[in-house]
Amino acid sequence: MTEGRPPVLPAMPERDQRKLERQVLLLQSSVASFCVVGMLLGWFGERSGAAQAGAAWIAGYHLLHAGYILQYRIPGRPIPFVERLTPMLDVSCITTAWVVMGHPQSPFWAVYLYALVGYGRRYHGWSYFVISSFILVNIVGGRLAISLKSGQPLMVNADLLTMVVMAAAMALLSHAVGSAWRHAEYRARVLAETDPLTGIANRRVFLERLGILAEDPSSRFALLMLDLDDFKRINDEYGHLRGDEVLAQVARLLRDNIRESDRVARYGGEEFIVLMPQTSLTQATALADRLRAMVFEATPASISIGCAIRDPGETAGSVLKRADDLLLSAKRTGKNAVRSSTLRRSA
Repeated sequence: MTEGRPPVLPAMPERDQRKLERQVLLLQSSVASFCVVGMLLGWFGERSGAAQAGAAWIAGYHLLHAGYILQYRIPGRPIPFVERLTPMLDVSCITTAWVVMGHPQSPFWAVYLYALVGYGRRYHGWSYFVISSFILVNIVGGRLAISLKSGQPLMVNADLLTMVVMAAAMALLSHAVGSAWRHAEYRARVLAETDPLTGIANRRVFLERLGILAEDPSSRFALLMLDLDDFKRINDEYGHLRGDEVLAQVARLLRDNIRESDRVARYGGEEFIVLMPQTSLTQATALADRLRAMVFEATPASISIGCAIRDPGETAGSVLKRADDLLLSAKRTGKNAVRSSTLRRSA
């Protein structure tokens, strides 16, 4: 059975998400390249073995990270373990560069603040608490390592306390803003993607999902186009409030009796539509007939259903038109029926 609320699409279209990932990767790679070149050329101090080792670590990690982003995250195949480990490795690169530079008040430490803001958007809850705590530990550890490197006594001073307080405040602010933004975004997208009367997906989001599925010419799916028969009669006899109740009841029956992988939406008025990925004509018509019988038994309405299976390479629009034509055929030949092929007329 499917969940009561239709799944909300990602915060931005997949194409825009890929573009954003490339932009972030370019920014991180540029900063890392600047640090590596500066370490190797002695811009930040002596060209020591430690500087070369730090440059090698930062360069090696970012090359592997770029490969991962391009091969896994951008194509939509992230690896959970790598995703959890990535922030820690990112922060270790910041600390490495800061310690190699050897200047505790270097503006480079502000990259920690950039990381806190960036992770506040991507992570939340305990995940963000762990990441922000790890960053604070690195600020303290990096500052003390710089003191040790320069021969100064290891001690907590006003500069270190200021850095920790600023970073903690930035972490709290980023978490609060990120949480509020995610909540507002989710509510806005639910309102934009959900039919307010029935609680299932609306036509726009259904067509968007259908278009994504149909991008692959080899993907096979079925469409069920459903329409309540003589719905005007229900409104006229029982009133529009009762008509709205019937629509909501039919939506619940459809939602609760399709597979987890299927998607149902209110297509418009008293019309509904079901998308069934990887489904044969036999499976689709069997489900359609069960849904028809359930609606007829549980409500004062009946439904007619047109069932179309995608042909190889067929466009989504073409499948929709065939399902709609079959629905019209069902309504014109008695209603309360399922049609998966056009009836032949006698000569």
